Amino acid sequence: MDLSNNDLWAAALALASVVVVVIAVLFGLVIATLQSIDRHAARTYTAGKQIAQNTVALWTLEQTNRDLVAIRDAARGVERAGIGAGVVGSLSAATEKVQDWLDRSEHHDDKSS
Repeated sequence: MDLSNNDLWAAALALASVVVVVIAVLFGLVIATLQSIDRHAARTYTAGKQIAQNTVALWTLEQTNRDLVAIRDAARGVERAGIGAGVVGSLSAATEKVQDWLDRSEHHDDKSS
């Protein structure tokens, strides 16, 4: 089996062409995968921003809850100390409202857990 120079060149060019096509296909697959990753990362980033915007008020709600508990406790302390019947009546009404808010908040928190 004696191959001429032309046959060797044709075989080398055919082999090189096949290698180039395979490499091009692999690069295309890599590029398509990277574009898919980029799209998913962009959606994840957008969702993360929306979550952050939706939860920014939670700290404020927690602080308000702590303040309401402090007000309730102070009102109960005043009531126990017997300071002024009018003040006690007003604070008792406020205490009941605060307690209702807290009960609803705790009841809501229990459902969301």
